[in-house]
Amino acid sequence: MRFGAVLVAGAALCAVAADAQSIVSAKYVTSTDAYGHGAVAGGEYAELEVTLSDGKRLGVTYRSAIFEDTAPRLHDFDKDGSPEIVTVVSTFTAGARVQVFTLHDGALIPVASNPPIGTRNRWLAIAGIADFNGDGMDEVAYVDRPHLAKVLRLLSVDIDGSIGATSELVSKAGLTNHHYQAPMIEGGVRNCAGHVPVIVTADADWKNIVETQFVDGVLHSTTSGPYTGAKSFDPFLTCETDEQG
Repeated sequence: MRFGAVLVAGAALCAVAADAQSIVSAKYVTSTDAYGHGAVAGGEYAELEVTLSDGKRLGVTYRSAIFEDTAPRLHDFDKDGSPEIVTVVSTFTAGARVQVFTLHDGALIPVASNPPIGTRNRWLAIAGIADFNGDGMDEVAYVDRPHLAKVLRLLSVDIDGSIGATSELVSKAGLTNHHYQAPMIEGGVRNCAGHVPVIVTADADWKNIVETQFVDGVLHSTTSGPYTGAKSFDPFLTCETDEQG
């Protein structure tokens, strides 16, 4: 690993074939003050703990980085029925990056990541995961430095066995989804059947709720209502239903 070795721990990792296992849950454990950024209240962890379908638990730690996030996200990028894990890893020298892990030959493997922001104590807040551009492959939407730069970015994730790749598709400035030192990321993604997924954030000044969609290669944003607190996002994250009983 470029920013510190990953240490994977677990009993008898090779005792069960990889195709007999899948990831069923993941969580951050072991709070740490080794990094000391404080951007997310209680949001710096030394370890990612993953539970497999056979009950085994695997752990991932770094020598020179921590997990800086609210919670890991499970998402099946390659549509094989077993999810990958999306995390935010912050290195002691280069700041945050999106890091995707998969299960391969009974071990957790870091398969895809974007370049880190480049400076210590610079963070990113994941908004959600969906097929934003309709190409059949899912992307990660996140806000780059939600307290400073406030740039929404879409990151494509291509998982191929134990080898993965990421690339940035598009970006748009003037949007944010996290208050400094808050314990939660606000807004999210509205992903309704038959519709283009919508990324729901606030504007840079936290005055309005903004809905953003990827259309014709560009991110288009629309102001949808005033921001009055975290709960004001709720109506914009719910799919309408055409079923009437």
